[in-house]
Amino acid sequence: MSLLISLYTAILFFILVPGVLLRLPPKGGKFTVAAVHALVFGLIYHFTHKLVWRAGVSLEGFEALEVSAPGQKEGMKHDDKKKEGMKKEGMKHDDEEEE
Repeated sequence: MSLLISLYTAILFFILVPGVLLRLPPKGGKFTVAAVHALVFGLIYHFTHKLVWRAGVSLEGFEALEVSAPGQKEGMKHDDKKKEGMKKEGMKHDDEEEE
C-alpha cells in the first residue's frame, strides 16, 4: 500500500515541478514560482491521497476488513467497547433498559 502512495506522490511531484506541465505565475521569480507550485502540490495531494489509498485497499482486497483500534477486541465496534467499559464501572448506557 505504501508503495502505491509513494508512487502516486512521486508522479504528482514530477508533474507539478515548475516547467514540466505548467509554470505559475508565468513571469514570477524563482522562489515565487516554487512557492506556488508547492501550494498547488499540497492542495492536490490533500484532496486526492485518500482516494488513492482507498483504491489501493480495494485492489489488495482488504475493503471488507474492519480495523480495530489498539486494545479493542477484534470485531468489536467502538460503541460495544464503550458499553463494556460502562458495565465494569457500574454505569448504564443510554440504550440499556432499566431493570
